[in-house]
Amino acid sequence: MSSKKLERSVKDRIIAGVIGGLSDYLNIDVNLLRIVAVLLFLVSPVLMLILYVVAVFFVPRTGEEKPLASSFELDKYLPLLVGLVLMIIGAGLLGSVAVVSIFWLFTPYGFSAIMRLIIGAVLVIIGAAISIPQLRNL
Repeated sequence: MSSKKLERSVKDRIIAGVIGGLSDYLNIDVNLLRIVAVLLFLVSPVLMLILYVVAVFFVPRTGEEKPLASSFELDKYLPLLVGLVLMIIGAGLLGSVAVVSIFWLFTPYGFSAIMRLIIGAVLVIIGAAISIPQLRNL
């Protein structure tokens, strides 16, 4: 039996190496796995963000023994957490209106749906601008 260990990839990474490490562990093409991850993100953005963040903190990087969560310092990672919370809230707002058809624009509630869409997109963009550069350094 081989003793494969799930690790975040150091060499095949775009953000934090979670998908690259998962592709090594499952022996699946990394690009195919990234496409699946993006499709799952479109279907359920909040769940995918939470799963990705959990993997970043609890799956160790290649060559390291302990995951990031074992040496977590709140003051060091506070901007990252704020950005991730903004992204999760924004994705929740987007996810609740993104599934609805285009006809919601013509209903009396169309304006509130448009506002949720705009606010959700702004929160996701601000959260991504804050957290993605920090995730790349992990």
